[in-house]
Amino acid sequence: MRIMLNDTPLQLATVSTLTQLLQQQQLRTEGLAIAVNNSVIAKRLWQEYQLQNHDQIQLFQIVTGG
Repeated sequence: MRIMLNDTPLQLATVSTLTQLLQQQQLRTEGLAIAVNNSVIAKRLWQEYQLQNHDQIQLFQIVTGG
């Protein structure tokens, strides 16, 4: 399966969930937001959200401050 992760092509050997993708890429989840095909996916759904061929995934790091 081919996806785009932050505008970078990525080949996955098997169908994955968002949680599995983050683990495979060794990414931290603290303060992270994910959009798939321009729709933000709630963090509580990452474990069950199945990636599809040609999905466009964008990762955003949430920053707070004053």
